[in-house]
Amino acid sequence: MVSVEKYIIPRAQVDVEAMAQQIFLYLRVHGEDTEYLSYDPTLRDAKIAELYANPSCKASFWPDDIVGEDPSPEQINAVSFTEQNPFHGAYFVTSRIMRSHLASTALMTYQMYKCSYGLRDHYDLRNQLGKRITALNQAWICDEFPRLFPDRAAKLKMSGNNAVPALSPTYQTPLKTNTPPTQCAAKAKACAPSDIEEYLRSPHTLLGKHFKHSPPASQHQDYKGGWMLESYTARMREGVVDHEYQVLLEACEGATIPMDRAEVRFLLQYSTMES
Repeated sequence: MVSVEKYIIPRAQVDVEAMAQQIFLYLRVHGEDTEYLSYDPTLRDAKIAELYANPSCKASFWPDDIVGEDPSPEQINAVSFTEQNPFHGAYFVTSRIMRSHLASTALMTYQMYKCSYGLRDHYDLRNQLGKRITALNQAWICDEFPRLFPDRAAKLKMSGNNAVPALSPTYQTPLKTNTPPTQCAAKAKACAPSDIEEYLRSPHTLLGKHFKHSPPASQHQDYKGGWMLESYTARMREGVVDHEYQVLLEACEGATIPMDRAEVRFLLQYSTMES
């Protein structure tokens, strides 16, 4: 059993902005790399299989598999990630996969020990952190995504999907801004069925997003209000893949509740993504 107390960060030492920027770095790198890799899924999948065939590479991102079940603060800090530009040419795909893998591993460890455990006693700060990460993500979607992937952004815009807004007149990288561009301020957006399926296929894309759950009166549900995913894991149990989501719920005064895939699907069906 993990002793959470030793990971709790004293309130006076919590730097919400620094934590948000660190998590956003992991999310941005992973988002860029997975988008580039999606252009050639056959080559991507072949290179992933080749990478994970190496016994020195752990295919799992789950913190227990990386640092053990009761790691020291030094072990946790060792799972760090410094952004590096991926190689080009023959090594382009392989380096993107490796960089994405490292960023995902660092993200999951940081989320568990620095956020879930570190801010366990500071629900208001966790809420601030979630909103700040969402703002940084939205700024990246507004400005950086169309610049990096103009063809994808154009297709989404033509299809009427407003998930990637038009490029704002003044380009600013979100890593250097303190507030998201007002031109791109997002309104609460209901989760479309296609979005829900994509979230469930790639649970890591839920990290850093802030939702509000509002089920209809006919659906009895105790979890109304704000929520966000803090961590996710998948394990084999008796030959079946078991998905577990750790969800922070406003209705439970900031407590983190374990949920299965069906419960998270229900949350998403009646949720809007907040700005």
